[in-house]
Amino acid sequence: MFLILDFTKSLKLAIFSKNILLTKELNTQKNISEILIVEVEKFLKKSKISIKQLKSIYVITGPGSFTGIRSALTFAKSLKLTMKLNLYGLSKFEIINFKFKINKYNENRRIFLHYRDSQFFSQTFKGYKSIDEVRLINFDDEKLKLNNKLTYIYDNILFKALAENETFKKKDSLHLVVYNFIEINEIIINNMIDNTDPKPLYISNYY
Repeated sequence: MFLILDFTKSLKLAIFSKNILLTKELNTQKNISEILIVEVEKFLKKSKISIKQLKSIYVITGPGSFTGIRSALTFAKSLKLTMKLNLYGLSKFEIINFKFKINKYNENRRIFLHYRDSQFFSQTFKGYKSIDEVRLINFDDEKLKLNNKLTYIYDNILFKALAENETFKKKDSLHLVVYNFIEINEIIINNMIDNTDPKPLYISNYY
């Protein structure tokens, strides 16, 4: 049984127990660090689960709200010490990359995740490993040319943004993939996680 914390945009909690997924999402303007403990306790109580039943905690490390991610990691690390739980970290890029099946497509692929307006986070993977740092790009400022050696993966907001873009329109190398908590369970089962000292995902040109 394990707990997932995703505070990259809102406060999302999830528990996997005996192949059952329990979730909660809370959109709030309050300081997450101030309500985190209370919300987790309420979530566990409603789910009829004791914190002593948890074996591991998984934190989504970004991209997203740096404050939210740091709050999640601070809380998770305190539980790790006091409850002797395993602690792991995964980025949204890693989850989507794991979800995308490697078969007939290029092994090298670039993932785009929406940030705001026409700005998107981007990272490139080879197999299950990232081969560059996460960048923040602006489709209004940059003219992106498709590389035939890359498979491009994007979220539904980018799909809308590129709907009228002649460069990206009707390209076989473009694929829409949306991640969910359920993918994390598959990643865990297949032992794809090796990040046992998670840190917030740092974006070099993030502003």
